Amino acid sequence: MKFINGVTNYDEWRDHAKDYETYKQRMAVISEMLAKKERGEKLTFADEVRLVGQVVVSALTGKLEDFYSVSTSVLMNPCCQARARMDGCICKECYAANNVSRFGTLAQALETNYLILNNFIISPEAWETLAIPSINGKARTESHGDTASVVCAINHTRIVASHSWLVFGTWTKNLTHYKPVFEAEGKPDNMIFIASSPMTNIQMEIPEPMRPYVDHRFTVCEEEFAKAHGIQINCGTWKQDKLDHKCKNCMRCYDRFNTEFDIWELKK
Repeated sequence: MKFINGVTNYDEWRDHAKDYETYKQRMAVISEMLAKKERGEKLTFADEVRLVGQVVVSALTGKLEDFYSVSTSVLMNPCCQARARMDGCICKECYAANNVSRFGTLAQALETNYLILNNFIISPEAWETLAIPSINGKARTESHGDTASVVCAINHTRIVASHSWLVFGTWTKNLTHYKPVFEAEGKPDNMIFIASSPMTNIQMEIPEPMRPYVDHRFTVCEEEFAKAHGIQINCGTWKQDKLDHKCKNCMRCYDRFNTEFDIWELKK
């Protein structure tokens, strides 16, 4: 399977998954709307609803069992790809990149999501038509990647705001993509906004303008580092008991009344 950094040649994306009919159907709608955009034509509400209809909501597994997520492809995200080459960065061992590389159907769903969320600013009213299942009243954005642009941040914020009956966890290493969005549209009350530290053992320094919006800072550390610095691992997924090794049995990050700012996860 061939992947490219960023989006430069739509024919390549059609060709490398030509055996997947649903992928081709999604790409046909996206290509039609991109052509309309390139001609300078404004998308109608019906166009937006058609695009929303191509967005795939992922049912998550493993530690995120019982969660659903709207995500984009880590393999197309230039920010993610740059961090994956940085020594000491948690992105060098990205589980999402491994999963996307292994599972073709997931890869294609995240690719088309990336194209939609990063190329079109879609109205909140259109995002209301996106069906997001929930078992526990919680949901995720970018469980497989990260926000790649301000356009993507606008869409994620509008998805969250238009599904006010769900509480969303939004982890990002790209905090400043959300700055103009929150300033213009506000941060939704049902969004738990989490600064995800890129470096193992090192807490992210949060830019001053973003501090009012950040609910938690999430950092992964090694066991020896935690012991040496007296760090309490308060992410519930560190427990050895398999019944506890899931976010749904902790929910610390999704609790709107949890005042803990720093959350530490033990590196697996």
